[in-house]
Parts: sequence; structure tokens; C-alpha cells
Amino acid sequence: MDWKKELVKFIKFNAVGLLNTLIDFIVYTILTGAGMYFALAQMISYGCGMLNSYLCNSRWTFQDKEDSALRVVAFVLVNLAALGVSIGILALCRSLWGLEGALAKLIATPFSLLINFIGNRLFVFRK
Repeated sequence: MDWKKELVKFIKFNAVGLLNTLIDFIVYTILTGAGMYFALAQMISYGCGMLNSYLCNSRWTFQDKEDSALRVVAFVLVNLAALGVSIGILALCRSLWGLEGALAKLIATPFSLLINFIGNRLFVFRK
């Protein structure tokens, strides 16, 4: 294993992740600010970040332009798991602590990021 190449991939994956998170946060904040229900806003905002993630990670991070149906399905399943975790954490933040909006999103995001990274590295973009 070439550790330098793996480190570059890791850095790129995190850079893409930051962009995805920014897109997710902006869309979520706009939608909830406009009065949309938090779970629906989360699904839409997460979907925007997920589309960006797939395009950037497949083309730039892992430089794999092959869009096989199996890879797309695995990517969607990993992201659905991460989305489910984030919605669950958002719901807990609302019900247990009365937190909403960006603060709840800040708490939920690291959990979904962890699920997403592990799933993508082990199942979606493995060689």
C-alpha cells in the first residue's frame, strides 16, 4: 500500500466532505428558515451534499469514472444510513434538549460524517 497516495485520498475525501457539509448546512438553514419541517429539510439538504459527494469523490478523490450500478447503489445505501443517523440525532436534540436549527445540525453532523467515511472507504470506493 502506498501511504502517500492513501494520505492524499484521505485529504481529498475530507476536503470534499467539508464542501458537502457546507452545502448541506446552507440548504438546511435556508429551508428551515423558510419554515420547512426539519426532517424534510434534512433529507433535501443531505441529498444536495450527497450528489456533490458522489461526483467529487468518484471523479477527483478516487479518480474512478466508472459509474457502475452496484457502486451507485452502495453509495446511496451508505448515505441513507448516514441520513438516518443524522435525522435520529436531530430528533433527539429536539426532543431531549429542545435544540433546533444550526446547533442541532452541528451536533448531528459528526455522527453522519463518521458513518459516511467508513462506509465509503470500506464499501463504495474500495479497490
